[in-house]
Amino acid sequence: MAKRIFSLLVMVALLISVIGCSTAPQATPQEEAQPQNQQEPTAAPAEQSQQEEATKPPAAPTEVVMLDYYIVGANDTDQRPLVEKAINEYIGPLIGANVTFHIIPWADWSSKAVTAIEAGEKIDIFFTADWFHYSKLVSEGLLTPLNDPNGPNGNLLEKYGQDILHSLNPAFIVGSQIDGVNYAVPTNKELAVPWGFVYNATIADAIGFTDEEAAKIKTPADLEPWLAKAKEKYPDIYPYLTDGTIGFMPWVHGFASSISDYVVNMAIAPDASGNWDETILVPFETDWMKNYLATMRSWYQKGYIHPDAGLTTFDTNQLMNAGKFFIEPMPLKGYNIKAQELVIASGNPDLKLKEIYAQPKVVCTNDTGGSMLAIPAASEHPVEAMKLINLMHSDPKLINMMLYGVEGVHWNLDPDGRVNILNSGWISAHPGAWVWGDVTLQKVTNKEDPNKNQMLIDYSKDALQHPSLGFRFRTEPVAAEITAIQTVVDGMQRALLTGYVDPEVELPKFLKALKDAGLDKVKAEVEKQYAEWKTKKGQ
Repeated sequence: MAKRIFSLLVMVALLISVIGCSTAPQATPQEEAQPQNQQEPTAAPAEQSQQEEATKPPAAPTEVVMLDYYIVGANDTDQRPLVEKAINEYIGPLIGANVTFHIIPWADWSSKAVTAIEAGEKIDIFFTADWFHYSKLVSEGLLTPLNDPNGPNGNLLEKYGQDILHSLNPAFIVGSQIDGVNYAVPTNKELAVPWGFVYNATIADAIGFTDEEAAKIKTPADLEPWLAKAKEKYPDIYPYLTDGTIGFMPWVHGFASSISDYVVNMAIAPDASGNWDETILVPFETDWMKNYLATMRSWYQKGYIHPDAGLTTFDTNQLMNAGKFFIEPMPLKGYNIKAQELVIASGNPDLKLKEIYAQPKVVCTNDTGGSMLAIPAASEHPVEAMKLINLMHSDPKLINMMLYGVEGVHWNLDPDGRVNILNSGWISAHPGAWVWGDVTLQKVTNKEDPNKNQMLIDYSKDALQHPSLGFRFRTEPVAAEITAIQTVVDGMQRALLTGYVDPEVELPKFLKALKDAGLDKVKAEVEKQYAEWKTKKGQ
């Protein structure tokens, strides 16, 4: 009899234990991250009850909405459905949303993505940047105000973007505002983006282009002998890979929104005495530009520049990824990090790249908004869109899926915690780490410095602040003229900057066409707004 009672007691004890385990709340990611031996202070009964309630996991949303996410990239990929499935299984229970990525090629962004948002098509998250349609979209009323308490959705940043506000340097938030309003969320990345070049280290070794020689490159004239050597050694390649970008950029990148850097601008760096020249000028009218265009024409005729470089359909990415080039102009971010990222994105294990810097470290308005995510005004799911963007600034698991793809399929971890790429189909389709949320949450690959992400943040600490930091040109007063100028730019600028046409013949025609389109009026408006902005700042 005693044995039967004892057995009954054991069964009851086991049943109570099982019930207790099944009803215990699961730990949140934040709780799991806490040290196991950390002692929590004892709370009063009422406070303890509130704390326990706060730590309970949120109930799974009853409805899951679909977010259409437009991102620029190389092209769509058959790996996308796999990545979407993994991401959606993870975020659905967290925020009540799934996501579909629309990867639009760089060359097609204006005709497909911008046209789609202007047409009011279903888009919930939209990539933009100060240099990539941001102010234009704002001026057209196409983006949702994110921090406007009187807006249709209230202050989305305060309500659903607390992790964004906590993680971002305030310079990103303030620097990306237009008249005090945020219309997009910046990526947490480097603040200073000097221009320069990436070059093919394999070809460099073959022609004797050492690190010491690379450090001597300050002008196109310094570079030309090495282009000649590369062409002689590899006659089937075009050593200077370009789409018209100027690596030796003497002006501010993205100074006047919606206007080409080479049409209205000001100097990027102070003079030898540390004085800034804030004169607003037309770069195409300068002697520097006339000499530069003549050099590009000479390089084109010598076979240093690809014969199709002047065409908008010409894509430099394919030749870079294949290693069929010597040097290409590029925005950089310090410590050879851009070169490492390009190697990873290429999917080419034999590609080796290095960098040359042609500008000092200067923080400009364009850099604070160099990579952003906006919520279109026509989105039917702005709250869920903001929740997803916020998660991209707080959730390492999500951000590494977005960057690298599905763990075990596209990547796995080496013993040292760095990422080993197994399948580059996803990472080579999108632009790279700089478009995904918060780089400090991203793992690095086994081809990168383990401290890369902190290095990115630290790189800008000693950067100069450009006098125009915070200035944003409003296009509305001269919108018609800007449209006309852009038509002229689209028709001839790239051809001039790649040597595709003779600048002796075409530059005067180009300048006249710009004047006829309203260049003088636009320049005067930029000068007026800049002067007013300086006065408002008390300078």
